[in-house]
Amino acid sequence: MNKWFIKKEKILFLIISGLFIFTQSCADLSSNLDQNSNQSNSKIQISSPTNNGYFMEGNNEIVYSIAQPYSIKFLELYVNNTFVKNIPPNSNGSAPSVNIQLDSSYIGQTIDLHLIYYDTDGTSQKSNTITQVLVTSDTRIPFKPYSVALLKFSDGSVNVGWKDSSRYVEKYELWRKINLDGEYLLYQELTGKTNNTNDNNLDTTIIYFYKVRGFKSSGFSEFSAEVNTAGIITSGNIFPPTNLTANVSGVSNVILNWNDNSDNENYFAVQRSSAAGGFNRIAVLTKNSNTFKDSGNGLVIGSIYQYRIAAYSNEDSAFSNTVSIRITSGILVPPANLIASYNSTVRVIHLDWISTDNNILYFDIERKTDSDTFTLLQRIEAGNNLYLDFSIGTSKVYTYRIRGYDLNRFSDYSNEVSISTF
Repeated sequence: MNKWFIKKEKILFLIISGLFIFTQSCADLSSNLDQNSNQSNSKIQISSPTNNGYFMEGNNEIVYSIAQPYSIKFLELYVNNTFVKNIPPNSNGSAPSVNIQLDSSYIGQTIDLHLIYYDTDGTSQKSNTITQVLVTSDTRIPFKPYSVALLKFSDGSVNVGWKDSSRYVEKYELWRKINLDGEYLLYQELTGKTNNTNDNNLDTTIIYFYKVRGFKSSGFSEFSAEVNTAGIITSGNIFPPTNLTANVSGVSNVILNWNDNSDNENYFAVQRSSAAGGFNRIAVLTKNSNTFKDSGNGLVIGSIYQYRIAAYSNEDSAFSNTVSIRITSGILVPPANLIASYNSTVRVIHLDWISTDNNILYFDIERKTDSDTFTLLQRIEAGNNLYLDFSIGTSKVYTYRIRGYDLNRFSDYSNEVSISTF
């Protein structure tokens, strides 16, 4: 009796142990399958930067991979969970490069970032989130300024101008020497946003030499090439107009505005050129003028024209800066066929529309909730004709409308479309 009981206990123990091992094995297998499933479903992964990595101020590339790069509709970049921009695919449909521009205000801060991948089949997926990316200052020294040039206003006054491809230059130094055997000395310090300066009250019997360098916290750039006042053709004893601007108004009208810097001109002359030829005088204006309307005589919609203004005093003249502008029609064609759809899984409202006007540079997306008035939700660059609104709540009705903008004027609004998140 006792032997049978002991034998029965052993059999029962073996059965229970077997069941435990089988259950544990199934649990481990299920866990592995879940992990493998998560990995296989991950279409997009950011590899650089890494968590606790760093970016430098300026332009930085985000390195990522997509499992199906030729099925991409577009990407979205988010920083600190805030939408930054849409990135369309390359012209051949392949995955585009993704860059982020960080100005000096980010230095010393950390940011989080992620991408959202939108497939041509209508699905979307969020990438891994990269956290605590430190933004540091650019430790590289600036490039040297280039294209240094002199504009002689009069026999005793010149303007020194230059160009620069450096990022976030804090200041410029203008160095000057007198005559060939002179010594260069620091002459002016200018802000990093300055690219020209005047030097007045010059002695016409002296040749002045100039060179420029940039500065930021990482150090000084090399000096630019030097320029000098020898042989400069005078623009006369009159200061030229500056800050010439051009804007399209109405149907094929161009409005010019400028600053009149002289008090001794006799008149102004307006010159215009196109790709087909050089500058030609199109108007003569009275002294003290600072605006002109080119009413469309000879202008062709879609063509690009250049303008400049000259101030005349007897035989002397001086030209303003030159501006370019593309002639557009007077009316922007509004966006059409605005459609909204709601993805409850991702919790996003997807807007699509049609735009046939290539003059539109931006779209203003406006939204209202229930009985609220329309407010501007987002201004986006033209091109994609789509927008994803993640800033929504549940159990609400949202209404959208869109209009185009070309920096000069707005189009009419599109149709309104409403959608529920119930």
